[in-house]
Amino acid sequence: MSLRGTLGDFGIADILQLIGHQAKTGVLMLKDGDVHVDISFVDGNVVKAQQSLRDKADLLGNIMVRGRALQQSQLDEALEIQQRTQRRLGDILVESNAVDRSTIKEFARLQTTETIYRLFGWRAGTYEFVAEPVDYDEASYAPIRSENILMEGFRMVDEWPAIRRLIPSMLCSFTVLKQLPSPSGSEHVDDDLLAGLDHALSDDDAVRPPPRAITTADRRAFSFVAPGRTVAEMVDLSRMGEFETCKSLATLVTNEILAVVAPLAPPKRAVDVWKAALAGERRSLGVRVGVGVAAAILVGGLVRGASLFDGGWLHGAHKLGIVSGLRDVQGQIQRQKLLKALAVFQLEHGRAAHQLDELVAAGLITAQDVHGPYVDSFVYREVDGGYLLAPPLR
Repeated sequence: MSLRGTLGDFGIADILQLIGHQAKTGVLMLKDGDVHVDISFVDGNVVKAQQSLRDKADLLGNIMVRGRALQQSQLDEALEIQQRTQRRLGDILVESNAVDRSTIKEFARLQTTETIYRLFGWRAGTYEFVAEPVDYDEASYAPIRSENILMEGFRMVDEWPAIRRLIPSMLCSFTVLKQLPSPSGSEHVDDDLLAGLDHALSDDDAVRPPPRAITTADRRAFSFVAPGRTVAEMVDLSRMGEFETCKSLATLVTNEILAVVAPLAPPKRAVDVWKAALAGERRSLGVRVGVGVAAAILVGGLVRGASLFDGGWLHGAHKLGIVSGLRDVQGQIQRQKLLKALAVFQLEHGRAAHQLDELVAAGLITAQDVHGPYVDSFVYREVDGGYLLAPPLR
């Protein structure tokens, strides 16, 4: 089978589906600039994925150290033996009783899937599949069905935007607002991060979405929350992967169990990136507000039609919760804009803003942005290591 082309014409999902469906054995090579990823298949199943020019932090041994499954001294000793003998690192670690084989399999699978899931964000690059025998460490790497990777990849692409609205940076940490409720007889799984939108159009006047059931994964993520510990560190410790860990943390934020603490000082080299993002936010805000207004006009027309039956447009609008629902959508957009402005201020001044008015004086936002769609201003206060930003209490 000859398979070669650009990702602009044939996406990663299509490629994985084709190789899996035809049960091919070989190596899929993908390249985007200096980044080169090789995915090995056996009978259509993924057995290994590795990235050239990979940061040393992403090597299997270092991932295990960060996950506290292995000590740095044990890894260093094993690497010395590997350099002398050219044996597989997994075999050396097992024989030295540093870790057991199941732990290596767990981290090897995590390394493979995390490498592949990043590819779902690629929009450019080239690919080539070469059918050839594949040699891999069968004792450490378990084959993964391509269909399973596809389903998980599609779910991640669909849900990541909602997660990032709640957790904008891997450098964020958390403050515990309250403890988890006692576990029920069976943990319910709720994958719908946008479930609260239906609530905004219900008969209930409350503006916050209802709490979602806490899952076993949520409890595991919560167990690693500690003062100053970043999202990136919790991803390493949880061993659940970046997406699942961030999703659980987002659920805990939505349920008001955790509050996000923005990073105190992102790397200086990020100043231009944040400024560009803020400029883009200003440009796109008008588009999103326009969409919101169009939606309001459309819904308003429907409500006016309904008023022939229930006694007036205002009563219908109150019943459907349109006003509060649209205000909350605008409020979420405005909060993200303020968070970006706060990060830019912090980078330029070396400290967090003492109050939102400082952002106005610096020309990062307008006076109107301080309260957005609300009558009162956003609630803002400095905390140890960062700051908290929330809509006004109503």
